[in-house]
Amino acid sequence: MNNRPLHLLAAGLLISIFAAAAITQTLTQTAAPVVPAVPPVMTEDIKPIRVAGLGIRVSDLERSKKFYTEVLGLKVGAKVPAQGEPTEYLLGMTGDIRADALIVIRKGEVKPGATEFGSITIVVPNGRKMAERVGAAGYPPARIVDGTNFVKDPDGYTIELYQRPPAPARQ
Repeated sequence: MNNRPLHLLAAGLLISIFAAAAITQTLTQTAAPVVPAVPPVMTEDIKPIRVAGLGIRVSDLERSKKFYTEVLGLKVGAKVPAQGEPTEYLLGMTGDIRADALIVIRKGEVKPGATEFGSITIVVPNGRKMAERVGAAGYPPARIVDGTNFVKDPDGYTIELYQRPPAPARQ
C-alpha cells in the first residue's frame, strides 16, 4: 500500500498551518499600536469628590453587620432600603455617610475567589489589641504581631488593621 498521498496531504497541512502562523505573527508585529483616546479635560463639575468606599457581598448580612459594628467598631450610616428588610448596610467610622469612607455590605452570594481581591484597610491606634479583640470574638487571626495585623471577616475577606508608625520626633 502506497502512503505517499497521505504523507503529501499531511505535509501540505503542516505547511499551511506554519504559513498561517507566520502571516498572523507578521500582521500583529506590523500593525499600528492602539493609542487610547485622550479623555476630555476634568472640570470641577465632574471631578470626583472622594472615594466613598468599598462594596462587598456577604453571605449573612446580619452576622456581617454584627462583626463590623460590634467587633471592629464601625457605625451604621444607613440601611437599604430604609424601611423593611435590609439588603445592604452602609458602614463608616462616624455613621455620617457624607463624611467618611464606607464599607458597603450587601446580601448576596459570595462567589468563589471574591474574597481574594486584596484587603479592606482600617486604621487603628493599636493593631495588636484590635487583632486580639477580633480573635476573642471568634475570628482568630493566623498570627498576631505588634503593629499592623490581618484578620478575616465571617466570609473570609481580609481586613488589614493598619497601625500607623509613630510620627518622627520633632527637633
